[in-house]
Amino acid sequence: MKTIPYYLALLGCWLSLSANAQQRLTLKSSVDYALKNHVSNTVYENEIALAKQKSVEALAGYLPQVNGTVTFDDNLKRQITVIPAGAFSPTEIRLQFGNQYNTMGTVQLDQVIYDKSMLVGIKAAEPNNQLSVFKKEQNQEQLIYNTVSAYFQVLVIKEQEKLTLENEKKYKDLLEILALRLEKGVIKKTEYDRTKASLNNIVAQKSILQVNKQIALNRLKNAIGMPVTEDVVDVESLNYEGMALGEKDNGFEIGNLLDLKIQNANASLLSFDVKRKEAAFLPTVSMYARYGGQSFGNEFGPSFGKWFDFSTIGLKVNIPMFSGYRKSSQLKQAEISLLNAKANYKLMSDNLSMLYHNSSAQLQKSQSDLGINRENLTFAKTVLESTTVEYEKGVATLSDLLNSDYSFKEAQSNYMTSLINVLSSRLEYEKSKGSLKSYINQF
Repeated sequence: MKTIPYYLALLGCWLSLSANAQQRLTLKSSVDYALKNHVSNTVYENEIALAKQKSVEALAGYLPQVNGTVTFDDNLKRQITVIPAGAFSPTEIRLQFGNQYNTMGTVQLDQVIYDKSMLVGIKAAEPNNQLSVFKKEQNQEQLIYNTVSAYFQVLVIKEQEKLTLENEKKYKDLLEILALRLEKGVIKKTEYDRTKASLNNIVAQKSILQVNKQIALNRLKNAIGMPVTEDVVDVESLNYEGMALGEKDNGFEIGNLLDLKIQNANASLLSFDVKRKEAAFLPTVSMYARYGGQSFGNEFGPSFGKWFDFSTIGLKVNIPMFSGYRKSSQLKQAEISLLNAKANYKLMSDNLSMLYHNSSAQLQKSQSDLGINRENLTFAKTVLESTTVEYEKGVATLSDLLNSDYSFKEAQSNYMTSLINVLSSRLEYEKSKGSLKSYINQF
């Protein structure tokens, strides 16, 4: 008998673990999960790291460069030098200079003193770093948008399930009444069959919604970067009308939109590219210092026995003169690209402004429609309840009841459509305003 409590304890632990394994996502936890775990975050973190390394690379060009070189020559057949006749001899003299084996090692330090092109490249590192950060923020904004959109889809299906369950209960209760009336011969069997068919349709619709809900949950998991095999049973309901009908903030700073910040950073990089192409026409100045040693001989072993060192310092000035119009053409291309970037900035600014005003108008329209359809739904429900009571009393016919029920279902459908529209419109409005993060933080 002592084993029974033991098995009960094991059963309790198993049920507890099963309950913990099944997750119920909230909107905040979904967004947090996406911002932390989605694979795209790694991509944009790497882009930031890549931009920083490019900054180091640009700066490295102005730091000292030290290189060592070791060469070993085996002059298998040395070159002959001819001294013409008359200088030292009445006949020409043929000589071979040098030794068969020659080894040389050098270390050279090069330091750029002035190179305008390199200086421009160092300054261009800042907008390049900003661009990588803006792209990461843009990706996070897109993750939030995708997550909220997928979450809303699950909420809408849950609301549809709720309405379907209410309809199912109502028809089951009605069917019980009709069964009693059929037994007493008060109604015809066709009335019972019509009601039974309507209930079967509701049950079939409920089954479809269950499948659609699982599909929507899988889409939500995909949107936040969660494995589809993860056990998520449901999402927590929200005051979705509050999310849809919350007060609008009329403040709109178009310059704060990430799309424009990215476009502006690209234009800034192109302006630095123009300056870099202009700098290609200017002289460059650098210095170098070289130290080395050399050994030689006609026998292999002894040729490494004695070394002679040497050293050199120098200044180098490179003056561009003519490049066959290559540099000029490159400069013109960079200037044209910069002009296009500025024009695209203006086009994007106008388009984003249009999207904001259109989304604002669409949100107002969808909010108005939701209010009307909510009122119609309440009215249709009241009519259905009254008709149901009248039918139970024998005052109304089954046709009256089914007609009022059809009107109620149509009102439900219109309400759900308007709810989907207003949630979508609200999301588009916040995205067009660049305020998705602050909007989600309210919930």
